[in-house]
Amino acid sequence: MADPQSLEQPRRRALKLAVSAQCVDIGFHATDEASLETLTEMLQSFLTEVGHSSRAFCELSCRTNPMLSDVILALIEMGFNVQSLPAYAKRSNKMIILPPSMAPNISQPKTLQAGEKKSRPSYIPEYLPQFPDPHTYTKTLTHKQPVTEYQVIREKAASQKRDVERALTRFIAKTGETENLFLDDPYAFPLIAHKPSPLPYLEALLSKDEEVVADEEDEKCTQTQSDSPKRAEQKSIAEQSDLNTSQDSVTSKHSLDGTTKGSSDLDAENQIDNPYLRTIKMPKFKGGGKKYKW
Repeated sequence: MADPQSLEQPRRRALKLAVSAQCVDIGFHATDEASLETLTEMLQSFLTEVGHSSRAFCELSCRTNPMLSDVILALIEMGFNVQSLPAYAKRSNKMIILPPSMAPNISQPKTLQAGEKKSRPSYIPEYLPQFPDPHTYTKTLTHKQPVTEYQVIREKAASQKRDVERALTRFIAKTGETENLFLDDPYAFPLIAHKPSPLPYLEALLSKDEEVVADEEDEKCTQTQSDSPKRAEQKSIAEQSDLNTSQDSVTSKHSLDGTTKGSSDLDAENQIDNPYLRTIKMPKFKGGGKKYKW
């Protein structure tokens, strides 16, 4: 960031030139540095006060930019004779001050720029900084949208299929037996060698492994469907016999030991499945020391 004193130096130099020109117009040929600085400070204070007063009159009139009338009112309030300004401007022996030379622009190092920067709209002042790179505040897609057109998808699928077939034929031609179109160059346009079979009609007569497996599965399905009612009947008969035997055993046990059965049923009902909620079982100890052994 630039030093504010370095920014004020050109303005201060212009004020010194104006004060020196006024001194020459009056008749002075030389001056001290201290007196010149004092006069320059007085002129700067006068101009600053005129600017503040003009801004106050401007805001009092509900405006944002001062006008000539605001400056005239500020000069009148400060006690300055405004009527003498035209005669002073039309004097003949006035000294012309050359405008200050423009300072050379400091070249800034070029930074990496991604995309084209957008120009600022008309409602944004010029003193504000430029817009950053567009990718910092706009939506930029990092991937392409998927193609959904039917024709493009079919063409892509056909090209992929053609490439796969071509690669497969080349692989088989390189790894297996081939036939040559040209006797001079055996590696140009190799063709997959045809293997003739002595009985070509056997392929149509003999069934393949897949067909055999499918036939076996169909037979199994039909067999299970035909056997399902018989199996269900046999299963129901076996369950009925098991139920009868279990009832007989239960009645005999109840008659023999009713109390033990009742206590065991209560224990079974009161048994808790959660191991953290069961009652604590103290471990058995061994030896005369009566020390528990976990």
